[in-house]
Amino acid sequence: MSKKDKFLQNKSNELNDSIDFFQIVDHFFRSDPIKQFMNNVDSILLETFPHHHIHVRSYETDKNYHIDLKFPPVKKEQIKLELYQQYLTLTITNREELKEYNENSSTFRSFTSQDSISRTILLPYVVNENEIKTSFKEGSLLVTLPKKTKQIEINEELQ
Repeated sequence: MSKKDKFLQNKSNELNDSIDFFQIVDHFFRSDPIKQFMNNVDSILLETFPHHHIHVRSYETDKNYHIDLKFPPVKKEQIKLELYQQYLTLTITNREELKEYNENSSTFRSFTSQDSISRTILLPYVVNENEIKTSFKEGSLLVTLPKKTKQIEINEELQ
């Protein structure tokens, strides 16, 4: 083997020793096309469904029991309200599709996401679904139930 071949072989071995797997992966994810793609995916995922909480406030009046549900603005079609025995469940679903076509680079991207959140509330008593009244305003849903409790009269002392 010539001196040149030995030198090239030694340099090749040194190069192989100095580059490890993590450096290769790091270099891959730091390249501009991959970095741009990862930033786009992050922004899509963070912006698709910013609804993290459904705030519940309940109160009573003389005739009714009210449940006031607050959430970020959504369309009425995205809301589903279900009653099962003594449980009322509110589910909000968000489905988004992103399609992008770039004629200059002849690329096509398509992304679809579907997210949902729900909250189940234990009602103070069993209610017939026909007795429930709702009022929807952007970002708020008011559920009204008729009171089912009766005042019990207290008698004099028993002997």
